[in-house]
Amino acid sequence: MSFFPRLILSILTFIVGMLCMKYSVSITNMTGKIDFAEKFLGTGIGAGTYTWWKLFGLALCILAVLWLFNKLPIGTPSPISETTSMVLQMFV
Repeated sequence: MSFFPRLILSILTFIVGMLCMKYSVSITNMTGKIDFAEKFLGTGIGAGTYTWWKLFGLALCILAVLWLFNKLPIGTPSPISETTSMVLQMFV
């Protein structure tokens, strides 16, 4: 995948991750509680399913940034990583 589509999809994935973290209460109200999250992440106010959605959003944000800079071992290499320019390699 070329750099421009990767950039657009990474930004969208990052935004979805931020929205998952911000609106974890609304998402939980729409979808209901997640049993394994309540069991392993605790129960009560601010724990369990709410924490699950925040961790899920954080994971999406991290994966989006890693994918943008071609640090994940999936897909084809980015054209930027194949350049020999020292200026570009400092930022990659």
